[in-house]
Amino acid sequence: MMKSLSLQFKLNLIITLLLLGLLLTWAVSVVKNAREDVLAEVQSTSNLVMHLLDAEIAHYMTDFGWLQHTQQEGVQIFRLDELKNIRHLKVDFYDNNGRLRESNRSTRMAHSGEDPPKWFVKLLDISSVLNEPKRKNIILNGRFIGELVITPDPSFELREIWDDTSGLLAIVSLFGLSVLLFVYWTVRATFKPVKQIIHGLNQIERGEYQSRLPGFEQVELSEISDKFNSMASTLEQSIRNNHRLTQQIIHLQEEERKKLARDLHDEIGQYLTAVHVDASALVAAKKLSSARESAQAIAQITRQMMVTIQDILSRLRPRVLDELGLSLALAELIHHWRDRNRGIMVVNQISNHLSQPDEALSVTVYRILQECLTNISKHAAATRVTIEVKETDNGLYLMVEDDGRGFDPQSQTRGYGLAGMQERVEGLMGRMHIHTAPGQGTRIEIHFQMTEAFQEAAV
Repeated sequence: MMKSLSLQFKLNLIITLLLLGLLLTWAVSVVKNAREDVLAEVQSTSNLVMHLLDAEIAHYMTDFGWLQHTQQEGVQIFRLDELKNIRHLKVDFYDNNGRLRESNRSTRMAHSGEDPPKWFVKLLDISSVLNEPKRKNIILNGRFIGELVITPDPSFELREIWDDTSGLLAIVSLFGLSVLLFVYWTVRATFKPVKQIIHGLNQIERGEYQSRLPGFEQVELSEISDKFNSMASTLEQSIRNNHRLTQQIIHLQEEERKKLARDLHDEIGQYLTAVHVDASALVAAKKLSSARESAQAIAQITRQMMVTIQDILSRLRPRVLDELGLSLALAELIHHWRDRNRGIMVVNQISNHLSQPDEALSVTVYRILQECLTNISKHAAATRVTIEVKETDNGLYLMVEDDGRGFDPQSQTRGYGLAGMQERVEGLMGRMHIHTAPGQGTRIEIHFQMTEAFQEAAV
């Protein structure tokens, strides 16, 4: 059940229970101390009164003059009314006939404060001091004079304790309520940004990638806000790049289809027309020499058609990967590129013992190197190019470096080439790093992790 509760409610509940626990502990301590104080006060007062009365009785045992007045009405023997300030005991003297002759409570003593509630008295559990009163028989010269009865009376002490406790309880309750309100307000203010964070995440989930969080005063939440905004910016830029890349891919596909259609129409169509013309001439030829010339023309056109078709197929799928393997296919790609760019020196550091990775990785490496070389010939104006391809303990490493004009890597005008390379690399869980600056050349490093198929081929 606690899992379904909010963190804000849990914190408020824990702090409330903690305060209630402290209040309960304080109440138990107050009750315990109050009970001990009442017992000690009544016991000490009782002992004091007993000593005073014993001293009074010892005095009367040496002076018997007062005995003749003991039977007179209204005559005080022990002068108990002088003990009226002793609040915790009721002292009564009864004569031999059982009549009350003296008492320190001869008149009802006024007291201030309200009587404590019964539950408070029951909670103190002072029943042990309210047992049978102490009785002391007064006997002089073998004659029973009367009886002193001492009865504990903690009511005054209970009223004082209740007055103090109720006042302190009100103060503590007010303080606890203030603390709870302060904690509630603080926790609520602290967790208020959480709703904003959740709202921002919901916006991201709905595809509103322009959503941003404000800066928060709390350090931890401020870091979350910064990371969220950075994530949203990266995601927004990535989505924008993907849309742009998708449009460029569609555009390039259409361009490639147009080019293929143009090649088929302009070259293959012309070849077929020529074949048709020569074939017709061959059919209509009346001389063997004429037929032979037409047949030779058809053979020559057929060879040219085969070369053209191979060029078209190589653009669609590099067959050299299947025929020669990755190392030789890359070497052949570099060789043909060098023939077309004789003013650029090429340093070839491709390992001759590359294992044959899976088809997707081989095609990706081939296409990336092809794109890099195309970009260098079009944009770099370089004089030197270094190419390195090798196997590492973790997979395959590809590096292409030139000493050309370079570019600004933060520029938003990067074309399809680099974006397409990035997509290809990330599609195979690889990492691509571009090191470049205007006028300082370009270095592209790509790391591909070792796949199961690559590992099996390397064994």
